[in-house]
Amino acid sequence: MREIGILEAKTNLSALITQIEAEGEAVLITRHGKPVAKLSAATSRESPLRPRKLAAEDLAERFRRLRESQPDNPELDSLTWDDLKKMARE
Repeated sequence: MREIGILEAKTNLSALITQIEAEGEAVLITRHGKPVAKLSAATSRESPLRPRKLAAEDLAERFRRLRESQPDNPELDSLTWDDLKKMARE
C-alpha cells in the first residue's frame, strides 16, 4: 500500500481518486509520518457511500405510486414538486 502525506493528498485529491478507481490500490495518508486515514475504492456502485440516483421518469413514477397509495387528502393537492422530492428522500 502506497503512503502519501496529507498535504500531497489534499493537493492531488482528484488525480489520486482517479488513480485509485483505475488501479484499485488503497493509499495510506499520513501526517508527520503517522497513518491517519486510508483512501480506497468503494466496493461496488451500490455502496452506501454513494446515493442512488433515479432517472426522472422513475422518480415521477415513484411519486405517482405514492400519491395513488394515499387516501384522498386535500393537503396532497397543495404539495409542490420540491415537497414531493423531499418526501421521496425520507
